[in-house]
Amino acid sequence: MNSTYMDATISFESYPVWYIALCLGLGLLYAIALYLKDNTFQDASKLQKRAMIPMAIARFVVVSGIAFLLLSPLLKSRTTEVVNPYIVVVQDNSESIAQGFAKTGDSSAYFNQLTDLVKGLKEKDFTVETYSFGEQMTEVKGDSMRFSFNQKVTNLSNTLDEIYNKYSHQNVGAIILASDGIYNQGNNPIYSNAQLTTPIYAIALGDTTPQRDLLVEKVLHNRIAYLGDKFTIRADISAQNCRGATTVLNVYKGSGTSDKVFTKTLPIDKENYVLSEDIILDANAVGVQQYSIRVTQIQDEVTLQNNRQDIYIDILDSRQKVLILAASPHPDVSALKQAIENNKNYETKVMFIQKTGNMSFKDYDVAVLHGLPSRLYKAESVLSALKTNNVPVWFIVSTQTDLAAFNRSQDILKINGGGASSNDAKAKANRDFNLFTLENNVFQTLEELPPLAVPFGEFSAAPTTQSLLLQKIGSVDTQYPLLVLKQAAGSKTGVLTGEGLWRWRLYDYKKDNDHEAFNEIVTKTIQYLSVKNDKRKFRVNMPKTLFNETESITFDAELYNDSYELINEPEVNLVITDEGGKEFPFVFNKTSNAYALNAGFFAPNKYKFKATTTFNGQQHSATGTFTVVPIQLESLQTTANHQLLYSLTKRYGGQVFMPDNITALKDTLNNSPNIEPTLYASYKTQAIINLKWLFFLLLAFLSIEWFLRKFIGGY
Repeated sequence: MNSTYMDATISFESYPVWYIALCLGLGLLYAIALYLKDNTFQDASKLQKRAMIPMAIARFVVVSGIAFLLLSPLLKSRTTEVVNPYIVVVQDNSESIAQGFAKTGDSSAYFNQLTDLVKGLKEKDFTVETYSFGEQMTEVKGDSMRFSFNQKVTNLSNTLDEIYNKYSHQNVGAIILASDGIYNQGNNPIYSNAQLTTPIYAIALGDTTPQRDLLVEKVLHNRIAYLGDKFTIRADISAQNCRGATTVLNVYKGSGTSDKVFTKTLPIDKENYVLSEDIILDANAVGVQQYSIRVTQIQDEVTLQNNRQDIYIDILDSRQKVLILAASPHPDVSALKQAIENNKNYETKVMFIQKTGNMSFKDYDVAVLHGLPSRLYKAESVLSALKTNNVPVWFIVSTQTDLAAFNRSQDILKINGGGASSNDAKAKANRDFNLFTLENNVFQTLEELPPLAVPFGEFSAAPTTQSLLLQKIGSVDTQYPLLVLKQAAGSKTGVLTGEGLWRWRLYDYKKDNDHEAFNEIVTKTIQYLSVKNDKRKFRVNMPKTLFNETESITFDAELYNDSYELINEPEVNLVITDEGGKEFPFVFNKTSNAYALNAGFFAPNKYKFKATTTFNGQQHSATGTFTVVPIQLESLQTTANHQLLYSLTKRYGGQVFMPDNITALKDTLNNSPNIEPTLYASYKTQAIINLKWLFFLLLAFLSIEWFLRKFIGGY
């Protein structure tokens, strides 16, 4: 238990200490002169004369006290707080610990010893705080050390970082880490950024003896594939102490074994066997597809949990097709193509106007026209076909653009004058733009990009447009649009009023070693143009359709009235149904003008949902599906890694103890000379004359003296 002590001293700044004797002498002389040499009380009775002694004492105290205060004495106080050291106990609560206890024996004895350790340390006046950890660190309440060992991942480095952040300014005597040394998320804890100065004492759990085990160690795959394409799954198979055995690698579509799509026999010819197998499959069904990668059991395996891994791939029915149609070869065309194809949802085709002939444009979702209509190619038939097929168009104005034909071909921007001359215009971000969002760092990068070559002339944008980027010519910020988009209903249109995008792409890489800012501005523009207007009055959205079992399932919902204004007056209900038909009902929470729901965690399964609401007597509904996939990380490594614990304790100056030797750990901590309480001292200095109680004390002595003098007739 922490304790606090306080002491105080009196000091003088301008006078020596012996002046106190002068103050006492002055008070004594004054009292003697007033009561022993004064003839006022010669006729007093014996009883009254007895009262003269306390009166003299009172006068002595008051005069000496006032004289003492005139010396300006200071009261210096020191408060000392004794803070007992913390002992931080962190217990690995992941599934691999349970697997270790299954091999090494009953966990009850360990629980009892750990409980005794915590209680014993508290009896020694240590402040013991206990946590469990898996993906995150969680505080454990009470003294009973009982854990569920159900965490799906182990992140040791994050745990050390959390301890450092919480206790970096505390007196921590020791950290007790109970773990098997297995981690499968985060960095290697040996190289953690946590600058701990506290020794770590490890309790080494689990079994380090290599067991006979065959496992699907890792499966690499893309989360998205496209209908009609082929996709590759890479399965890493490993085996320990299995030499001479034979297994079969099978891949099944779905959770059962009826639809086998791949098989291969694998003879194991080494004690430490490793194989990477590329499996090429056809994407022949739309939606989230489950694939089960399994190896058949061999004799005397320590566990069968890691003989299988299930993966889920979202197969989309088609990519959106983007046509880049240029007046002539230009480096901007390559920059646009690479930025668009960076998003796997888009398929790009590049053509030049002179080779279009009688081609059809109805299959394209967006057309990017670079330098068109040009002075050589008016492209009237192409523009007419795009308009007929309701294909959104992004015009990019270049030095080849025929401005008069350009003004006739669209209704969102007019450029008057200029001829063939041009200005260098840098990008100035319009922060009021709201058709889509960009990250702040992207806006900052855009304003640093090299200038584009824009036509010299007057720019006039239609009222139904918004400018994402404005022109900055030299040091002058103008209201001329650099990138403008049409927000009215119908087919969407965009215009970039300058050429030189290839310089933007190169600068972005020079600045940040990537093309993320350039790619984002291009793909967000393409995405806005290609997305069809959604006229539904009730919409339910999810951040994704594929969740891990440790992720919360969240929904957002929007309801519009007849004027397409957001409202949230009626209640919105949601029912989630699993494959077995079990229903989970929920009610959305209302936000400022919409709805939100956190449905929590769901077991691995495929689910469908239906949201319903009623407004103005009309019922609205929205449906969808999502899939929750299991995390199998904890079953992939079955051998404890005590070497990591030894390295960790060596780095931080601790020791490793076995579970059956926890008593020795307690003795080590109790006898450690480095685990000592910390003394925190605080000092306070104040003038004694400012102490209010002294005034009332002197007033009390004067009052006593006055009362006694009044009593004996001295006044």
